[in-house]
Amino acid sequence: MRRLFILCISFAAASWGCSTTPPAPRSGLLRSPPQYRQPLTGAIRTIVIDAGHGGHDPGASHHGLREKHLALDIARRLRTNLQEAGLTVVMTRETDQFISLSGRPSVANRLGADLFVSVHINANKSQRVSGAEVYYPRVSAVSKTAAWPPSVRSAEVGVPSMTVKQILWDLVLGRTRSQSRRLATDICGSMRQGLQVGCKTRSARFVVLREAWMPSVLVEVGYVSNATEAQRLNRSDYRAAAATSIAQGIVSYIRDIGAQHI
Repeated sequence: MRRLFILCISFAAASWGCSTTPPAPRSGLLRSPPQYRQPLTGAIRTIVIDAGHGGHDPGASHHGLREKHLALDIARRLRTNLQEAGLTVVMTRETDQFISLSGRPSVANRLGADLFVSVHINANKSQRVSGAEVYYPRVSAVSKTAAWPPSVRSAEVGVPSMTVKQILWDLVLGRTRSQSRRLATDICGSMRQGLQVGCKTRSARFVVLREAWMPSVLVEVGYVSNATEAQRLNRSDYRAAAATSIAQGIVSYIRDIGAQHI
């Protein structure tokens, strides 16, 4: 009887998931909710999440889906995941409203946020193109009326001219762009694993990236112009998995940054 019991337990364990074959991305939940057992440490505490488009700007529209709705849903889920990790999260928009491109990073700049993450859905003329992409800023822009960089006061500068101000900003934002690229890499790696999709990192001159004063990325979750990805994006569990993957990439970045300062 004891041997029979052990054999039954072993058979049940094997049927419950001992297989090493990863689940197909279309079946069930793609990844369980993140578990943040260890508190995050470091200087990164506040993150601004930007849901792309909104209001009269629907964004990419294919197969009956609109980017503005998908992006907002994923952004809300991402906020929940990051809040569960103990982070402070601010949304650029909570509803279906239009916000100018410059107005989005300005929210993060005004708050002195530590990270800026913009969520989008991609499209292409070719319906065969698919996969996720994460962009980081190629250049940074600072207007002539911009304040001095954080922690710098004009009284501390010998000749507080616009040239000096621009040089100081270039030093600050040059480091920020490097951090943005690292953040993009961590998010992309997490999305490959969590969504079972291809993911590439690219630099870009998008307004929402180049006008942010902190590490910033723009995440294209998938191509709504691709029939297969449109079906996935239309599923609530897939959008939840996408938010989870992005959140885990962000948390991984924060932990790595924190570890460097120990």
